[in-house]
Parts: sequence; C-alpha cells; structure tokens
Amino acid sequence: MARSSRTPAPGPSLLGSLYQLLREASRAVEKFPGDPAGMAHLLRTRVKRLQSLCRLVPRGEKWRDAFLPPCRDLKDLFAETRDATIVQGLAERYAPGEARHLRVAAPPDLARAEKLIASATKVLGDYVRWDSIEWKDIADRAVGTYRAARGAWRAAEHKNAPDAEFHDWRRRVKRLLYQCEYLGGRARLVRFTRRVDRLGEILGEIQDVCMAEDWLKKHRTLSVPPDLARTKQTLRREALRRGPVLLSPRPREFRDLLG
Repeated sequence: MARSSRTPAPGPSLLGSLYQLLREASRAVEKFPGDPAGMAHLLRTRVKRLQSLCRLVPRGEKWRDAFLPPCRDLKDLFAETRDATIVQGLAERYAPGEARHLRVAAPPDLARAEKLIASATKVLGDYVRWDSIEWKDIADRAVGTYRAARGAWRAAEHKNAPDAEFHDWRRRVKRLLYQCEYLGGRARLVRFTRRVDRLGEILGEIQDVCMAEDWLKKHRTLSVPPDLARTKQTLRREALRRGPVLLSPRPREFRDLLG
C-alpha cells in the first residue's frame, strides 16, 4: 500500500488486516461446537472489525456493496447465540432465579457460515486498487467516521433522547474505535483510542440495560427492578460527560491526530 514519506503508515496493510480477520472468523466457526458463547462473541467481533475497516477503503463504494452483505449475514447467523448469552447474564443479575423463562438459542448453520466467509474472501480480492491506496486516503475516510460519531453524540445529548439514539451512538463509536486501533501508533492517537474504548464500554452497558428492560417487559409476571432505570440514567450521564471531551473537537482537529 503506497503512502507519502511524510506520514506514518498503519501497522499491517489494510488488505492483510482484512484477510486476517476473515481467517480468525473461520477458526471461530471451527471451534464453535466446543465453546458456543465464546466463539459467537469472537466471530461477531471480528466481523464488526471487518465492517469497520472496509469503510477505510477509498473509492470502494461498489466493492463494499458486494463485500458487506456476506459479512452482515455471517454476523446475523450468530446473533441469537450471542443475545441468549447476554440475556442469561442479565437475568441472573436483575431477575435472580428467573432464567427458566429463557429460550435456548437454535444452533447456527456452520456450513453456511463457512460459505459466507469464502464469499467475503473472494470479494476481498475483487477490489483492484489495493496497491494504489495512500495513507491520506485512509485518513480521510477515518475523518468521515469521526464526523459520524460526532453527529450521533449530538443526537444523543438531546434531552430525553430515545434509547435508539444511544444505540446508534454506540455503533458509530465502536466503528471509530476499530479504525483508530488499526491506525494507531502516534502517542496522541493511542491516548484518544483508549478514551474511545472506555466510552464504547459505557455505551455497551447502556445497551445491556435496555436489553434487560425489554426482556423483563416481555415477561409480565416479572417486575422491572427500580434500580434498572436509575442505572441507565447514571450510565447515560457518564457517557454524555465523556462525549464532549472526545467529540467536540472539529473533524480537522481529529485529522491532525492521524498525522
């Protein structure tokens, strides 16, 4: 991958990183029968990284239109297993002794999962400009991700913002995190990435509480613990406290972090 001599290169090449993530996803499928919960989480995380990093590819709109669908379908195959694991933990925390109401997740189609990985791997090689990608191209795409995360924060900070706004903020913050981890190297960017990671964790905790609320409401014999709403409000305040520190700088200031 070509780059200007005046700017630092990311660690592994973008193409190499995407191939590596697909290989790790394939290994997770192979190991799934021995550790369904762990491998479902691992595979979905790898696919989310694939989805995030492929958005750094410049002039790749048509290519992404072919690459992203098998990635999405692969992640969705393991969603039920992952959600069941999360809800199990939430039930034990917020409704002790009520886990008997939980439905066992249906096993994913592992043969289809391998076909989807093979399809994504083939499409990965269809992009013809890998050798001409420059650092500036990648950095400019990352600035667009930062801008989107910034916009999602602005939407979430509105008074009484719905849960969906925080969910969208989390999704965009995680995308920014994965891209920053790939681009990292400069000390200031590494520090920024650590703070983004913590914000993502808090937004993830908010999402967990929302899932717990939804599960409890579906089972009308169960009452929603009073501290659940308080917990969500506390987490929201903490996320909104951290948001300006990370995302109030203008996109061009974030661009300066990248070199």
